[in-house]
Amino acid sequence: MARTLRRVRSWPIGAALVLAVGSAGDLAAQTVPSAEPGWSFAVTPYVWAPSINGNLRYSIPRSTGGASGANVGMDATNLLEALNFAAMVAAEARHGRFSVLTDFIYLDLGNSSSAVRSVDFVQVGRNPVSTTLNAGTESSVRGSLWTLGGAYTLAAGGWGHVDAFAGLRWFSLETRTDVRLAADVAGPGGGRSFARTGRLARDADLFDGLVGVRGRFELGGGFHLPYAFDIGGGSSRLTWQAAGGIGYQAGWADVTLGYRHLHYDQGGNRLVQDFSFGGPYLALSFRF
Repeated sequence: MARTLRRVRSWPIGAALVLAVGSAGDLAAQTVPSAEPGWSFAVTPYVWAPSINGNLRYSIPRSTGGASGANVGMDATNLLEALNFAAMVAAEARHGRFSVLTDFIYLDLGNSSSAVRSVDFVQVGRNPVSTTLNAGTESSVRGSLWTLGGAYTLAAGGWGHVDAFAGLRWFSLETRTDVRLAADVAGPGGGRSFARTGRLARDADLFDGLVGVRGRFELGGGFHLPYAFDIGGGSSRLTWQAAGGIGYQAGWADVTLGYRHLHYDQGGNRLVQDFSFGGPYLALSFRF
């Protein structure tokens, strides 16, 4: 197999009927239903520091030693330890019971510890790779997550409010794994191998449909508990998300501290396999 593997691109497109998301950003950016006429707005820059772990599924050209695919596991990595650059901002506009929301995240993560867990050989199948064979394999991830959705308030009162929402989430992902093994991986029957060093790369654009709920419970004295949950699929076989926290509002400003977990799984031989982001976030929302 050639020592440097050709870059393989994948563009999985999923049919999505109802699309939406409730992220840490729009969780904190929530506006509150009001009987007053007109529009209200919220803009929220925020910081999210998740640990990231999961499996990446790479395709390999058949001309490179008989291997057709490789499964790479990313060890749990804290975003702040591997971060090269990040930008996160959310916004919401509300008129009565109706609201429109958007959320954008860009992440560029440097190298993090990984392991080649298995290699597929043509007409043979999957061949597990011993953990002791890995000798410094690393992966890097760069991606954008953009949300555009709408919500409708189902119930509201002095206790808080609950919204149902629908919209669109796009996840663009670029991954690269630098393989470093102690020895070549030999295929069953001989004559086939997966080189001990090389580079694997694959991209994906995921469009997913979700339905969910979001809102907040009022505690009094300016304190409240925001929450959000969604589940669905499209390009992903399954994706779900849950977030919650505690916030304090004083006039036009609102600060929220919480926790968010986001999960993706495309299934099959596609790039993203059982991939999770989970960790605390801090958001500052400006309302007008």
